Amino acid sequence: MPYIIGLDIGGTKCAVLLADIDNKLKIIDKIRFATETDKGFSYAKEKLLKSIKEILEKNNLTPGKISAIGISCGGPLDSKRGLILSPPNLPGWDNINIVEILEKEFKIPAFLQNDANACALVEWKIGAGVNSKNMIFLTMGTGLGAGIIADGKLIIGTNDMAGEVGHIRLEDEGPEGYGKAGSFEGFCSGGGIARLAQAYARQLLEQGKNAGFCSSIEELKHIDTKLVADAAKAGDEAALEIFRQVGEKLGKGIAALMDILNPDTIVIGSIFGRSEALLRPHMERIIEREALIHTKNVCRIVPAKTGESIGDFASLMVGAYGLGLDLVSYTEEDSEVLCHFQALFNRYPALLQIKQNILNAYITIINIYSKGGKLLICGNGGSAADSEHIVGELMKGFLKKREISQEFKSKLESIAGEKGLELAKMLQNPLPAIALTQHCALSTAFNNDVSPEMVFAQQVFGYGEGKDALIAISTSGNSKNVVNAALTAKAKGIRVIALTGQAGGILKDISDVLINVPSDSTPIIQEYHLPIYHTLCAMVEEKFF
Repeated sequence: MPYIIGLDIGGTKCAVLLADIDNKLKIIDKIRFATETDKGFSYAKEKLLKSIKEILEKNNLTPGKISAIGISCGGPLDSKRGLILSPPNLPGWDNINIVEILEKEFKIPAFLQNDANACALVEWKIGAGVNSKNMIFLTMGTGLGAGIIADGKLIIGTNDMAGEVGHIRLEDEGPEGYGKAGSFEGFCSGGGIARLAQAYARQLLEQGKNAGFCSSIEELKHIDTKLVADAAKAGDEAALEIFRQVGEKLGKGIAALMDILNPDTIVIGSIFGRSEALLRPHMERIIEREALIHTKNVCRIVPAKTGESIGDFASLMVGAYGLGLDLVSYTEEDSEVLCHFQALFNRYPALLQIKQNILNAYITIINIYSKGGKLLICGNGGSAADSEHIVGELMKGFLKKREISQEFKSKLESIAGEKGLELAKMLQNPLPAIALTQHCALSTAFNNDVSPEMVFAQQVFGYGEGKDALIAISTSGNSKNVVNAALTAKAKGIRVIALTGQAGGILKDISDVLINVPSDSTPIIQEYHLPIYHTLCAMVEEKFF
Protein backbone atom coordinates (compact mmCIF):
# COMPACT_ATOMS: atom_id res chain seq x y z
CA MET A 1 0.00 0.00 0.00
CA PRO A 2 1.47 3.42 -0.95
CA TYR A 3 1.90 6.10 1.69
CA ILE A 4 2.22 9.88 1.59
CA ILE A 5 3.65 12.24 4.18
CA GLY A 6 2.21 15.74 4.47
CA LEU A 7 3.79 18.82 6.03
CA ASP A 8 1.32 21.54 6.99
CA ILE A 9 3.50 24.57 7.75
CA GLY A 10 1.88 27.54 9.49
CA GLY A 11 3.00 30.59 11.40
CA THR A 12 1.61 29.25 14.70
CA LYS A 13 1.70 25.47 14.31
CA CYS A 14 3.12 22.82 12.02
CA ALA A 15 1.83 19.30 11.48
CA VAL A 16 3.39 16.18 10.01
CA LEU A 17 0.85 13.67 8.73
CA LEU A 18 0.98 10.13 7.37
CA ALA A 19 -1.74 8.79 5.08
CA ASP A 20 -2.32 5.77 2.88
CA ILE A 21 -3.92 6.09 -0.53
CA ASP A 22 -7.19 4.51 -1.46
CA ASN A 23 -9.75 6.36 -3.60
CA LYS A 24 -9.38 9.09 -0.98
CA LEU A 25 -6.79 9.84 1.69
CA LYS A 26 -6.91 8.02 5.00
CA ILE A 27 -4.88 9.71 7.73
CA ILE A 28 -3.01 7.15 9.82
CA ASP A 29 -0.94 9.36 12.12
CA LYS A 30 -0.25 12.98 12.93
CA ILE A 31 2.34 14.95 14.92
CA ARG A 32 1.85 18.63 15.79
CA PHE A 33 4.26 21.17 17.23
CA ALA A 34 4.46 24.93 17.70
CA THR A 35 6.34 26.71 14.90
CA GLU A 36 7.95 29.18 17.36
CA THR A 37 8.91 31.56 14.57
CA ASP A 38 11.10 33.59 16.96
CA LYS A 39 13.56 30.66 16.88
CA GLY A 40 13.94 30.90 13.12
CA PHE A 41 13.86 28.41 10.28
CA SER A 42 16.66 26.18 11.58
CA TYR A 43 14.60 25.26 14.64
CA ALA A 44 11.50 24.42 12.59
CA LYS A 45 13.59 22.47 10.07
CA GLU A 46 15.00 20.19 12.76
CA LYS A 47 11.54 19.68 14.26
CA LEU A 48 10.09 18.79 10.85
CA LEU A 49 12.85 16.29 10.03
CA LYS A 50 12.68 14.76 13.50
CA SER A 51 8.88 14.44 13.30
CA ILE A 52 9.04 12.72 9.91
CA LYS A 53 11.55 10.19 11.27
CA GLU A 54 9.42 9.69 14.37
CA ILE A 55 6.23 9.08 12.40
CA LEU A 56 8.03 6.58 10.15
CA GLU A 57 9.53 4.69 13.08
CA LYS A 58 6.26 4.68 14.99
CA ASN A 59 4.47 3.08 12.02
CA ASN A 60 7.28 0.64 11.14
CA LEU A 61 7.95 2.27 7.78
CA THR A 62 11.14 3.04 5.88
CA PRO A 63 11.45 6.09 3.59
CA GLY A 64 11.32 3.65 0.65
CA LYS A 65 7.68 2.92 1.52
CA ILE A 66 6.71 6.58 1.12
CA SER A 67 5.61 7.64 -2.37
CA ALA A 68 5.83 11.39 -1.82
CA ILE A 69 6.02 14.28 0.63
CA GLY A 70 3.51 17.08 0.12
CA ILE A 71 4.05 20.53 1.62
CA SER A 72 1.34 23.12 2.18
CA CYS A 73 2.61 26.57 3.22
CA GLY A 74 1.51 30.17 3.04
CA GLY A 75 2.93 32.21 0.18
CA PRO A 76 4.72 33.77 -1.46
CA LEU A 77 6.56 30.73 -2.78
CA ASP A 78 7.90 29.16 -5.97
CA SER A 79 6.25 25.77 -6.32
CA LYS A 80 8.21 24.81 -9.45
CA ARG A 81 11.59 25.29 -7.75
CA GLY A 82 10.36 24.23 -4.30
CA LEU A 83 11.16 27.56 -2.62
CA ILE A 84 9.44 29.27 0.33
CA LEU A 85 9.88 33.01 -0.27
CA SER A 86 9.56 35.04 2.94
CA PRO A 87 5.90 34.51 3.95
CA PRO A 88 4.73 37.27 6.32
CA ASN A 89 3.73 34.69 8.96
CA LEU A 90 7.15 32.99 8.80
CA PRO A 91 9.76 35.71 9.43
CA GLY A 92 13.26 34.62 8.47
CA TRP A 93 12.07 31.92 6.05
CA ASP A 94 13.81 33.60 3.12
CA ASN A 95 14.39 31.60 -0.09
CA ILE A 96 14.15 28.28 1.73
CA ASN A 97 14.48 25.34 -0.67
CA ILE A 98 12.25 23.06 1.36
CA VAL A 99 11.85 20.52 -1.45
CA GLU A 100 15.60 20.07 -1.88
CA ILE A 101 16.09 19.71 1.89
CA LEU A 102 13.48 16.95 2.15
CA GLU A 103 14.50 15.09 -1.01
CA LYS A 104 18.16 15.11 0.04
CA GLU A 105 17.34 13.85 3.54
CA PHE A 106 14.80 11.12 2.67
CA LYS A 107 15.32 10.38 -1.06
CA ILE A 108 11.56 10.83 -1.57
CA PRO A 109 9.99 13.15 -4.20
CA ALA A 110 8.57 16.27 -2.54
CA PHE A 111 6.04 18.79 -3.85
CA LEU A 112 5.13 22.30 -2.64
CA GLN A 113 1.96 24.40 -3.02
CA ASN A 114 0.62 27.44 -1.24
CA ASP A 115 -2.11 26.68 1.29
CA ALA A 116 -4.98 28.09 -0.82
CA ASN A 117 -4.03 25.94 -3.81
CA ALA A 118 -3.58 22.91 -1.56
CA CYS A 119 -7.05 23.36 -0.07
CA ALA A 120 -8.49 23.86 -3.55
CA LEU A 121 -7.05 20.49 -4.56
CA VAL A 122 -8.71 18.86 -1.54
CA GLU A 123 -12.16 20.25 -2.28
CA TRP A 124 -11.78 19.55 -6.00
CA LYS A 125 -10.79 15.92 -5.58
CA ILE A 126 -12.57 14.69 -2.45
CA GLY A 127 -14.77 17.57 -1.33
CA ALA A 128 -17.57 19.77 -2.63
CA GLY A 129 -15.95 20.31 -6.04
CA VAL A 130 -15.76 16.69 -7.18
CA ASN A 131 -16.45 16.47 -10.96
CA SER A 132 -16.02 20.22 -11.38
CA LYS A 133 -14.03 21.38 -14.41
CA ASN A 134 -13.87 25.04 -13.38
CA MET A 135 -13.82 25.73 -9.65
CA ILE A 136 -12.75 28.53 -7.33
CA PHE A 137 -11.92 27.81 -3.70
CA LEU A 138 -12.00 30.80 -1.32
CA THR A 139 -10.20 30.27 1.98
CA MET A 140 -12.18 32.87 4.01
CA GLY A 141 -10.23 32.16 7.18
CA THR A 142 -7.68 34.37 8.91
CA GLY A 143 -7.06 35.85 5.46
CA LEU A 144 -8.74 35.52 2.07
CA GLY A 145 -7.04 33.75 -0.81
CA ALA A 146 -8.18 31.55 -3.66
CA GLY A 147 -7.20 28.38 -5.45
CA ILE A 148 -8.35 28.22 -9.06
CA ILE A 149 -9.15 25.15 -11.13
CA ALA A 150 -9.63 25.99 -14.82
CA ASP A 151 -10.42 23.40 -17.50
CA GLY A 152 -9.51 20.63 -15.07
CA LYS A 153 -6.11 22.05 -14.07
CA LEU A 154 -4.75 23.88 -11.05
CA ILE A 155 -3.74 27.39 -12.11
CA ILE A 156 -0.68 28.81 -10.34
CA GLY A 157 0.20 31.70 -12.66
CA THR A 158 3.59 32.94 -13.86
CA ASN A 159 5.17 33.10 -10.40
CA ASP A 160 2.65 31.36 -8.12
CA MET A 161 0.59 34.50 -7.54
CA ALA A 162 -2.63 33.33 -9.23
CA GLY A 163 -5.54 33.43 -6.82
CA GLU A 164 -4.49 36.36 -4.64
CA VAL A 165 -8.04 37.72 -4.81
CA GLY A 166 -7.88 39.17 -1.30
CA HIS A 167 -5.87 42.06 -2.72
CA ILE A 168 -8.74 43.24 -4.94
CA ARG A 169 -10.10 46.58 -3.72
CA LEU A 170 -13.88 46.49 -3.30
CA GLU A 171 -14.33 49.96 -1.76
CA ASP A 172 -12.22 53.12 -1.39
CA GLU A 173 -12.50 52.84 2.38
CA GLY A 174 -12.96 49.96 4.78
CA PRO A 175 -11.05 47.52 6.96
CA GLU A 176 -7.53 46.72 5.80
CA GLY A 177 -6.32 43.45 4.33
CA TYR A 178 -3.21 42.83 2.22
CA GLY A 179 -2.09 46.28 3.34
CA LYS A 180 -4.98 47.80 1.38
CA ALA A 181 -8.03 49.48 2.93
CA GLY A 182 -11.35 48.30 1.51
CA SER A 183 -9.87 45.13 0.02
CA PHE A 184 -11.71 41.84 -0.46
CA GLU A 185 -9.66 40.37 2.39
CA GLY A 186 -10.32 43.47 4.50
CA PHE A 187 -14.05 42.76 4.43
CA CYS A 188 -14.21 38.97 4.07
CA SER A 189 -11.64 37.40 6.39
CA GLY A 190 -11.43 36.70 10.09
CA GLY A 191 -9.06 39.60 10.68
CA GLY A 192 -11.12 41.92 8.49
CA ILE A 193 -14.43 41.05 10.17
CA ALA A 194 -12.87 41.67 13.59
CA ARG A 195 -11.58 45.09 12.47
CA LEU A 196 -14.95 45.97 10.91
CA ALA A 197 -16.73 44.97 14.15
CA GLN A 198 -14.26 46.92 16.30
CA ALA A 199 -14.83 50.09 14.25
CA TYR A 200 -18.61 49.66 14.36
CA ALA A 201 -18.63 48.91 18.11
CA ARG A 202 -16.44 51.94 18.82
CA GLN A 203 -18.85 54.12 16.85
CA LEU A 204 -21.79 52.81 18.91
CA LEU A 205 -19.94 53.37 22.19
CA GLU A 206 -19.16 56.95 21.20
CA GLN A 207 -22.91 57.43 20.66
CA GLY A 208 -23.65 56.09 24.13
CA LYS A 209 -24.81 52.74 22.80
CA ASN A 210 -23.24 49.31 22.75
CA ALA A 211 -23.24 46.09 20.77
CA GLY A 212 -24.11 42.69 22.15
CA PHE A 213 -20.54 41.61 21.53
CA CYS A 214 -18.89 44.68 23.11
CA SER A 215 -20.04 46.84 26.03
CA SER A 216 -16.90 48.91 26.75
CA ILE A 217 -13.79 50.39 25.15
CA GLU A 218 -11.68 47.83 27.05
CA GLU A 219 -13.51 44.99 25.30
CA LEU A 220 -12.74 46.26 21.77
CA LYS A 221 -9.40 44.46 21.60
CA HIS A 222 -11.08 41.13 22.43
CA ILE A 223 -13.52 41.20 19.49
CA ASP A 224 -13.10 38.36 17.02
CA THR A 225 -15.26 36.77 14.32
CA LYS A 226 -16.62 34.02 16.55
CA LEU A 227 -17.78 36.52 19.15
CA VAL A 228 -19.62 38.56 16.51
CA ALA A 229 -21.11 35.46 14.87
CA ASP A 230 -22.42 34.14 18.19
CA ALA A 231 -24.03 37.52 18.88
CA ALA A 232 -25.60 37.59 15.41
CA LYS A 233 -27.01 34.10 15.85
CA ALA A 234 -28.55 35.32 19.13
CA GLY A 235 -30.24 38.16 17.22
CA ASP A 236 -28.00 41.12 18.17
CA GLU A 237 -28.72 43.93 15.69
CA ALA A 238 -25.17 45.28 15.61
CA ALA A 239 -23.72 41.85 14.89
CA LEU A 240 -26.34 41.21 12.21
CA GLU A 241 -25.39 44.51 10.60
CA ILE A 242 -21.73 43.46 10.50
CA PHE A 243 -22.65 40.20 8.75
CA ARG A 244 -24.91 42.06 6.34
CA GLN A 245 -21.96 44.17 5.25
CA VAL A 246 -19.64 41.18 5.02
CA GLY A 247 -22.20 39.15 3.04
CA GLU A 248 -22.71 42.00 0.58
CA LYS A 249 -18.98 42.44 0.04
CA LEU A 250 -18.60 38.68 -0.38
CA GLY A 251 -21.29 38.81 -3.06
CA LYS A 252 -19.60 41.73 -4.79
CA GLY A 253 -16.24 39.96 -4.91
CA ILE A 254 -17.76 36.68 -6.06
CA ALA A 255 -19.79 38.37 -8.82
CA ALA A 256 -16.55 39.76 -10.27
CA LEU A 257 -14.86 36.34 -10.07
CA MET A 258 -17.88 34.71 -11.72
CA ASP A 259 -17.79 37.10 -14.66
CA ILE A 260 -14.02 36.80 -15.14
CA LEU A 261 -13.52 33.05 -14.66
CA ASN A 262 -16.98 31.57 -15.39
CA PRO A 263 -16.71 28.73 -12.82
CA ASP A 264 -19.25 25.97 -12.40
CA THR A 265 -18.56 25.80 -8.64
CA ILE A 266 -17.32 28.18 -5.96
CA VAL A 267 -16.36 26.50 -2.69
CA ILE A 268 -15.88 28.68 0.39
CA GLY A 269 -14.08 27.52 3.52
CA SER A 270 -13.91 28.25 7.23
CA ILE A 271 -16.07 31.26 8.17
CA PHE A 272 -18.63 30.66 5.42
CA GLY A 273 -19.18 27.08 6.54
CA ARG A 274 -19.77 28.18 10.13
CA SER A 275 -21.90 31.24 9.33
CA GLU A 276 -23.55 30.42 6.01
CA ALA A 277 -27.05 31.33 7.18
CA LEU A 278 -25.86 34.80 8.19
CA LEU A 279 -23.97 35.46 4.94
CA ARG A 280 -25.77 33.71 2.07
CA PRO A 281 -28.94 35.90 1.76
CA HIS A 282 -26.91 39.12 1.49
CA MET A 283 -24.30 37.49 -0.77
CA GLU A 284 -26.94 36.13 -3.17
CA ARG A 285 -28.78 39.45 -3.34
CA ILE A 286 -25.65 41.23 -4.54
CA ILE A 287 -24.68 38.45 -6.96
CA GLU A 288 -28.18 38.62 -8.45
CA ARG A 289 -27.66 42.34 -9.04
CA GLU A 290 -24.02 42.35 -10.16
CA ALA A 291 -23.20 39.13 -12.03
CA LEU A 292 -23.97 38.32 -15.65
CA ILE A 293 -27.01 36.08 -15.92
CA HIS A 294 -25.15 33.52 -18.03
CA THR A 295 -22.35 33.15 -15.47
CA LYS A 296 -24.44 33.11 -12.29
CA ASN A 297 -26.93 30.60 -13.72
CA VAL A 298 -24.27 27.93 -14.23
CA CYS A 299 -22.42 28.42 -10.93
CA ARG A 300 -23.24 26.93 -7.56
CA ILE A 301 -21.78 28.31 -4.32
CA VAL A 302 -21.22 25.78 -1.54
CA PRO A 303 -19.35 25.52 1.77
CA ALA A 304 -16.23 23.37 1.91
CA LYS A 305 -17.22 19.74 2.40
CA THR A 306 -14.06 18.74 4.27
CA GLY A 307 -14.72 21.44 6.88
CA GLU A 308 -12.19 21.75 9.68
CA SER A 309 -10.25 18.74 8.32
CA ILE A 310 -9.26 20.53 5.13
CA GLY A 311 -5.92 21.69 6.57
CA ASP A 312 -4.95 18.12 7.41
CA PHE A 313 -5.78 16.87 3.94
CA ALA A 314 -4.18 19.81 2.13
CA SER A 315 -0.51 18.85 2.37
CA LEU A 316 -1.28 15.20 1.70
CA MET A 317 -3.22 16.14 -1.42
CA VAL A 318 -0.26 18.18 -2.66
CA GLY A 319 1.82 15.00 -2.51
CA ALA A 320 -0.84 12.92 -4.25
CA TYR A 321 -1.40 15.53 -6.96
CA GLY A 322 2.34 15.90 -7.49
CA LEU A 323 2.55 12.16 -8.13
CA GLY A 324 -0.28 12.36 -10.63
CA LEU A 325 -2.65 10.45 -8.32
CA ASP A 326 -5.72 12.64 -8.51
CA LEU A 327 -7.69 10.43 -6.11
CA VAL A 328 -10.93 10.81 -7.98
CA SER A 329 -14.21 10.05 -6.23
CA TYR A 330 -16.35 7.79 -8.37
CA THR A 331 -19.83 8.78 -9.51
CA GLU A 332 -22.62 7.11 -11.46
CA GLU A 333 -20.97 8.04 -14.76
CA ASP A 334 -18.02 5.82 -13.80
CA SER A 335 -20.13 2.72 -13.25
CA GLU A 336 -19.00 1.09 -16.52
CA VAL A 337 -15.37 1.85 -15.64
CA LEU A 338 -15.82 0.04 -12.35
CA CYS A 339 -17.51 -2.89 -14.10
CA HIS A 340 -14.32 -3.52 -16.09
CA PHE A 341 -12.29 -3.16 -12.89
CA GLN A 342 -14.37 -5.60 -10.83
CA ALA A 343 -14.57 -8.12 -13.68
CA LEU A 344 -10.78 -8.46 -13.59
CA PHE A 345 -10.87 -9.77 -10.02
CA ASN A 346 -13.81 -12.04 -10.72
CA ARG A 347 -11.67 -13.73 -13.36
CA TYR A 348 -8.36 -13.51 -11.48
CA PRO A 349 -9.02 -13.43 -7.70
CA ALA A 350 -5.27 -13.79 -7.01
CA LEU A 351 -4.89 -10.17 -8.20
CA LEU A 352 -7.05 -8.82 -5.37
CA GLN A 353 -3.92 -8.25 -3.28
CA ILE A 354 -2.74 -5.60 -5.78
CA LYS A 355 -6.19 -4.12 -6.46
CA GLN A 356 -5.20 -0.68 -5.19
CA ASN A 357 -2.00 -0.67 -7.26
CA ILE A 358 -4.01 -1.29 -10.44
CA LEU A 359 -6.47 1.45 -9.49
CA ASN A 360 -3.58 3.86 -8.93
CA ALA A 361 -2.23 2.99 -12.39
CA TYR A 362 -5.65 3.83 -13.87
CA ILE A 363 -5.75 7.15 -12.00
CA THR A 364 -2.26 8.02 -13.22
CA ILE A 365 -3.15 7.22 -16.83
CA ILE A 366 -6.39 9.23 -16.90
CA ASN A 367 -4.54 12.09 -15.27
CA ILE A 368 -1.84 12.23 -17.96
CA TYR A 369 -4.39 11.99 -20.75
CA SER A 370 -6.49 14.72 -19.13
CA LYS A 371 -3.43 16.97 -19.25
CA GLY A 372 -2.70 16.24 -22.91
CA GLY A 373 0.08 13.76 -22.19
CA LYS A 374 0.94 10.38 -23.68
CA LEU A 375 2.11 6.95 -22.63
CA LEU A 376 5.60 5.62 -23.40
CA ILE A 377 5.90 1.83 -23.05
CA CYS A 378 8.91 -0.50 -23.08
CA GLY A 379 9.96 -4.07 -22.29
CA ASN A 380 12.00 -6.97 -23.66
CA GLY A 381 10.93 -10.22 -25.35
CA GLY A 382 7.38 -11.05 -24.34
CA SER A 383 7.20 -7.69 -22.57
CA ALA A 384 8.16 -5.99 -25.85
CA ALA A 385 5.19 -7.71 -27.46
CA ASP A 386 3.03 -6.53 -24.54
CA SER A 387 4.28 -2.96 -25.11
CA GLU A 388 3.11 -3.04 -28.72
CA HIS A 389 -0.14 -4.77 -27.74
CA ILE A 390 -0.99 -1.94 -25.31
CA VAL A 391 -0.35 0.67 -28.00
CA GLY A 392 -2.64 -1.24 -30.34
CA GLU A 393 -5.51 -1.04 -27.84
CA LEU A 394 -4.97 2.64 -27.04
CA MET A 395 -4.30 4.23 -30.43
CA LYS A 396 -7.59 3.01 -31.92
CA GLY A 397 -10.91 1.72 -30.69
CA PHE A 398 -10.58 -1.20 -28.29
CA LEU A 399 -14.09 -2.15 -27.14
CA LYS A 400 -15.76 0.97 -28.55
CA LYS A 401 -15.86 2.78 -31.86
CA ARG A 402 -14.22 6.14 -31.20
CA GLU A 403 -15.68 8.57 -33.70
CA ILE A 404 -13.67 11.68 -34.46
CA SER A 405 -15.10 15.13 -33.76
CA GLN A 406 -17.51 16.84 -36.11
CA GLU A 407 -15.07 19.71 -36.35
CA PHE A 408 -12.33 17.45 -37.75
CA LYS A 409 -14.80 15.73 -40.07
CA SER A 410 -15.69 19.14 -41.50
CA LYS A 411 -12.02 20.01 -42.02
CA LEU A 412 -11.44 16.77 -43.92
CA GLU A 413 -14.51 17.41 -46.06
CA SER A 414 -13.39 20.97 -46.83
CA ILE A 415 -9.97 19.69 -47.93
CA ALA A 416 -10.93 16.53 -49.84
CA GLY A 417 -14.70 16.52 -50.35
CA GLU A 418 -16.20 13.01 -50.57
CA LYS A 419 -12.78 11.46 -50.05
CA GLY A 420 -12.51 13.46 -46.82
CA LEU A 421 -15.84 12.07 -45.62
CA GLU A 422 -14.62 8.54 -46.36
CA LEU A 423 -11.50 9.18 -44.30
CA ALA A 424 -13.61 10.61 -41.48
CA LYS A 425 -15.65 7.41 -41.30
CA MET A 426 -12.52 5.30 -40.82
CA LEU A 427 -10.40 7.47 -38.52
CA GLN A 428 -10.76 6.82 -34.79
CA ASN A 429 -9.89 8.96 -31.79
CA PRO A 430 -6.58 7.84 -30.27
CA LEU A 431 -5.22 7.74 -26.75
CA PRO A 432 -1.61 8.68 -27.61
CA ALA A 433 0.89 5.91 -26.86
CA ILE A 434 4.35 4.99 -28.21
CA ALA A 435 6.02 1.58 -27.92
CA LEU A 436 9.75 2.28 -27.53
CA THR A 437 10.41 -1.21 -28.94
CA GLN A 438 9.37 -0.22 -32.48
CA HIS A 439 12.04 2.06 -33.90
CA CYS A 440 14.40 -0.34 -35.64
CA ALA A 441 16.87 2.08 -37.26
CA LEU A 442 17.23 4.18 -34.10
CA SER A 443 17.46 1.12 -31.83
CA THR A 444 20.09 -0.73 -33.85
CA ALA A 445 22.16 2.41 -34.38
CA PHE A 446 22.07 3.30 -30.70
CA ASN A 447 22.80 -0.31 -29.68
CA ASN A 448 25.84 -0.33 -31.96
CA ASP A 449 27.13 3.20 -31.39
CA VAL A 450 26.41 3.74 -27.70
CA SER A 451 24.91 0.96 -25.56
CA PRO A 452 22.05 -1.57 -25.76
CA GLU A 453 21.28 -0.80 -22.13
CA MET A 454 20.40 2.81 -23.00
CA VAL A 455 18.16 2.35 -26.03
CA PHE A 456 14.86 2.90 -24.16
CA ALA A 457 16.33 5.64 -21.96
CA GLN A 458 17.36 7.65 -25.03
CA GLN A 459 13.83 7.52 -26.38
CA VAL A 460 12.33 8.54 -23.04
CA PHE A 461 14.76 11.46 -23.04
CA GLY A 462 13.80 12.39 -26.60
CA TYR A 463 10.04 11.83 -26.61
CA GLY A 464 9.11 12.31 -22.96
CA GLU A 465 7.60 15.37 -21.27
CA GLY A 466 6.62 16.00 -17.68
CA LYS A 467 2.93 15.46 -18.46
CA ASP A 468 3.61 11.92 -19.77
CA ALA A 469 3.89 8.51 -18.09
CA LEU A 470 6.13 5.51 -18.75
CA ILE A 471 4.89 1.93 -18.47
CA ALA A 472 8.01 -0.10 -17.71
CA ILE A 473 7.47 -3.85 -18.16
CA SER A 474 9.96 -6.32 -16.72
CA THR A 475 9.04 -9.67 -15.18
CA SER A 476 12.10 -9.51 -12.91
CA GLY A 477 11.98 -5.77 -12.39
CA ASN A 478 15.72 -5.71 -13.08
CA SER A 479 16.04 -5.44 -16.89
CA LYS A 480 18.84 -2.92 -17.31
CA ASN A 481 17.47 -1.09 -20.34
CA VAL A 482 14.02 -0.83 -18.70
CA VAL A 483 15.47 0.34 -15.36
CA ASN A 484 17.54 2.98 -17.18
CA ALA A 485 14.42 4.19 -18.97
CA ALA A 486 12.60 4.47 -15.63
CA LEU A 487 15.47 6.43 -14.06
CA THR A 488 15.55 8.81 -17.03
CA ALA A 489 11.78 9.24 -16.77
CA LYS A 490 12.03 10.13 -13.08
CA ALA A 491 14.67 12.75 -13.86
CA LYS A 492 12.32 14.31 -16.42
CA GLY A 493 9.35 14.36 -14.02
CA ILE A 494 7.59 11.56 -15.93
CA ARG A 495 5.45 9.18 -13.84
CA VAL A 496 6.55 5.54 -13.92
CA ILE A 497 4.11 2.61 -13.81
CA ALA A 498 5.99 -0.68 -13.44
CA LEU A 499 4.57 -4.09 -14.39
CA THR A 500 6.70 -6.77 -12.70
CA GLY A 501 6.64 -10.07 -10.88
CA GLN A 502 6.08 -10.35 -7.14
CA ALA A 503 9.58 -9.28 -6.05
CA GLY A 504 9.46 -6.04 -8.05
CA GLY A 505 13.23 -5.90 -8.45
CA ILE A 506 14.94 -2.54 -8.89
CA LEU A 507 11.76 -1.06 -10.40
CA LYS A 508 10.04 -1.49 -7.04
CA ASP A 509 11.94 1.47 -5.60
CA ILE A 510 11.92 3.57 -8.77
CA SER A 511 8.28 3.39 -9.83
CA ASP A 512 5.48 5.72 -8.78
CA VAL A 513 2.98 2.89 -9.21
CA LEU A 514 4.11 -0.74 -8.87
CA ILE A 515 1.92 -3.55 -10.22
CA ASN A 516 3.81 -6.60 -8.95
CA VAL A 517 1.72 -9.64 -9.78
CA PRO A 518 1.75 -12.60 -7.33
CA SER A 519 4.21 -14.94 -9.06
CA ASP A 520 7.94 -15.45 -9.57
CA SER A 521 7.48 -17.53 -12.74
CA THR A 522 8.06 -15.57 -15.95
CA PRO A 523 5.30 -17.26 -18.00
CA ILE A 524 2.73 -16.84 -15.22
CA ILE A 525 3.79 -13.22 -14.65
CA GLN A 526 3.18 -12.51 -18.33
CA GLU A 527 -0.15 -14.32 -18.19
CA TYR A 528 -1.21 -11.93 -15.40
CA HIS A 529 0.14 -8.84 -17.16
CA LEU A 530 -2.13 -9.25 -20.19
CA PRO A 531 -5.53 -9.13 -18.41
CA ILE A 532 -4.27 -6.26 -16.26
CA TYR A 533 -3.31 -4.03 -19.16
CA HIS A 534 -6.42 -5.09 -21.10
CA THR A 535 -8.51 -3.97 -18.13
CA LEU A 536 -6.63 -0.67 -17.84
CA CYS A 537 -7.14 -0.01 -21.57
CA ALA A 538 -10.86 -0.79 -21.26
CA MET A 539 -11.25 1.44 -18.18
CA VAL A 540 -9.44 4.37 -19.76
CA GLU A 541 -11.40 4.03 -23.01
CA GLU A 542 -14.65 3.95 -21.02
CA LYS A 543 -13.63 7.06 -19.12
CA PHE A 544 -12.87 9.14 -22.22
CA PHE A 545 -15.26 7.71 -24.79
